[in-house]
Amino acid sequence: MIDLHAHILPGIDDGPRTIEDALKMARLAVADGITTMVATPHLFRRKSVEFSELNSPDNIRQAVALFNERLAEEQIELTVLPGCEVPLFVDIIRFFDEQKIITINDTGRYICLEMPDTVIPPATDNIIFELNSRGITPIITHPERNVVFYEMPDKLRRFVSLGCLAQITALSLIRGFGWGVARFTKRLVREGLIHLMATDAHNLTKRPPVMGSALKKLSKRVGERHALDMVETLPERIIRGEQVG
Repeated sequence: MIDLHAHILPGIDDGPRTIEDALKMARLAVADGITTMVATPHLFRRKSVEFSELNSPDNIRQAVALFNERLAEEQIELTVLPGCEVPLFVDIIRFFDEQKIITINDTGRYICLEMPDTVIPPATDNIIFELNSRGITPIITHPERNVVFYEMPDKLRRFVSLGCLAQITALSLIRGFGWGVARFTKRLVREGLIHLMATDAHNLTKRPPVMGSALKKLSKRVGERHALDMVETLPERIIRGEQVG
């Protein structure tokens, strides 16, 4: 499996604090069947938009390179690729134009885009258009855990119609975030609004890097082939920078 969204780099955001914890997460991911993981630290270290706390592309590339070296030393068969989780904020287009945001696997093609928790700005359609015009496809992360989409799922449908992809968190399918989120996740999957599943891992306990159990449940709902597409085929094309859809 390929995990497109994981906070596994140590000391760079709200993921693992130490290299030891990050390595334990890597071992757990491998044991679960994950072979490749995109490290997606928050664009801003403290998650809130603070320009002084920017995780720059060069810093992320360096952190990924160092982590891959440690993985090799520890003989952990996991490949980690660069990326970041980008919040929807007013200067997002300027940041792209100034090359302050790294795309998934540095291909210039896809980003993990995190929507605000409580309100979707009216300018979102225009931002998506501007990203598309630059050849960038947003992957909306964990829409099943977003209050706005829960109350108004047609907003997600609108963004998908504009060319966005949508990614659920594996734990959401197996009640890791509660019964309500699990039920809404199944609804989004049933209505064909979800393209990808990832771990959104942050730690070893509450947010572990595992997808195996959720994949079994997903397979029962959409069929094994479609489920594997969401964690293997489509993620492979995304990390290569190829067109999806």
